Amino acid sequence: MAILLGVLNLALLVVVLGMLWRIRQRLIRLRENQRTEWPRSLWPQFEALIKLYRLLDGKADLPNLRHWAVSPDFLLHVVRHVQDHAPKRILECSCGSSTIAMAQALRAYGIDGHIYSLENYQPSIEAVRSQLRRHDLERYVTLIPVPLVPKRYDGVDATFQWYDIKPEMIPDGIDLLLVDGPAAVDNPYARYPAGPELLSKLSSAAHVFIDDADRLGELDMVDRWRTLYPTLGVRKLPAEKGCAELFFRDEKKLAA
Repeated sequence: MAILLGVLNLALLVVVLGMLWRIRQRLIRLRENQRTEWPRSLWPQFEALIKLYRLLDGKADLPNLRHWAVSPDFLLHVVRHVQDHAPKRILECSCGSSTIAMAQALRAYGIDGHIYSLENYQPSIEAVRSQLRRHDLERYVTLIPVPLVPKRYDGVDATFQWYDIKPEMIPDGIDLLLVDGPAAVDNPYARYPAGPELLSKLSSAAHVFIDDADRLGELDMVDRWRTLYPTLGVRKLPAEKGCAELFFRDEKKLAA
């Protein structure tokens, strides 16, 4: 009996020591990741954020750009586009940090432009409205509260929850479209309706910026849009969650 107990105690000791060794190895890997991968992944965002503040004359007060918000590198692409192209009419799907940054860009560059922002989540509307008021940016933005309703489209065997927009809510001749909503939680193609619903509203020189473009659903969505608009060009831009820039190609130039 004493021998058996000794063997059991020894086996238990081996098991415990094995568990402790595995825990130690995981802690070592975690510490190493924090020292290498984590700073590497955040450093581009620090750089992009610094560049954003410089572009916005150093006086901007940008809201949170982490978690659900757009990342600094994505927003940097957008603000640079605003600076270079001075869009008059901007439309975005989902309001938030991008709304504030673009409004500050319009003011910083003296652009006579206006932002139309679709949003279905009332707390987000109130938060953005409060920030616009605090920074004296209300004149640059029209917040459009709209619920999500089920919609279907020709050639697509799926039902989408999309903004219940009416034609009079959005002007024609949109020069810049941002697609960052609604949230693609249950349906990876949740933002597909932006194509059939909004691309016809764009000017011939318009550009579209899509956040989260590295997701499989977003890439497939763009391919579906291009079946509706064959002249739609796509450019991938570097961003931690992916950024796709869409534009209408000049058919005359392509034929030359």
